[in-house]
Amino acid sequence: MGGEAYPSRTAVIIQARMSSTRLPGKVLMPVMGKPLLGHMVERVRPAARVDELVVATSTEASDDPIARWCGDNGVKAVRGSLSDVLARYYFGALSLHPVPQTIVRLTADCPLHHHAVVDFAVKEFQRRKVDYFSNSFPPDFEDGFDVKVFSFPALEAAYLNALEADEREHVTPYIRKSPQFTREFAKYRDSYRCKLSVDSANDFNLVRAIIEALYPKDPLFTVDDVMGFLQEKYALLDLNGKVNGAENSEIRHP
Repeated sequence: MGGEAYPSRTAVIIQARMSSTRLPGKVLMPVMGKPLLGHMVERVRPAARVDELVVATSTEASDDPIARWCGDNGVKAVRGSLSDVLARYYFGALSLHPVPQTIVRLTADCPLHHHAVVDFAVKEFQRRKVDYFSNSFPPDFEDGFDVKVFSFPALEAAYLNALEADEREHVTPYIRKSPQFTREFAKYRDSYRCKLSVDSANDFNLVRAIIEALYPKDPLFTVDDVMGFLQEKYALLDLNGKVNGAENSEIRHP
């Protein structure tokens, strides 16, 4: 499938759920009067290379608050399986008219995300003419700003053929490991290694401190603004200093 040119219509699909095991309800936890999901939508929506933004949540009653927040704030929401997130993405894309041929996958635990990173990833995906592109790969995952872009045909193939539970839950593993798909990777920003997604209360405290410091100056503060702030206030990284055994401290030595 690699090398094919896909039509330019592009949709960002942000997966969101309330039933996080480590920090339940995190996506609607408020900072400065706005839920984390609201901050993320506000920061991603200006992406120039995106035609539509959708929040994909589940049909579980526990996710009704997400659907209500979307409805109250003019954000399109689609609902599907809680555990089969791949199916949620596939049928979410099919619900859009016309069906977007480029899908941008984001997760709602990244409230510091930025439209410039999304535009970078979509541009690289289109320029390289691949089935899959990401700025997030070992050893530096650009955590909190990671983007995965893939074609609708690749998504459909994954939906029809992926069998393993992790392939259904995490959406892109089948695309990333199957030989029929072409994949490329590139960093958005060099020398960036710290955890800025929200999985725990400590993560939330760090992200809240960043938003409270930068949002009043500019609601669309950039990744460089975040890195600059943390270089000045590097002690904040002690809030979530160890994640899966990895130090969250490389930024201390830019």
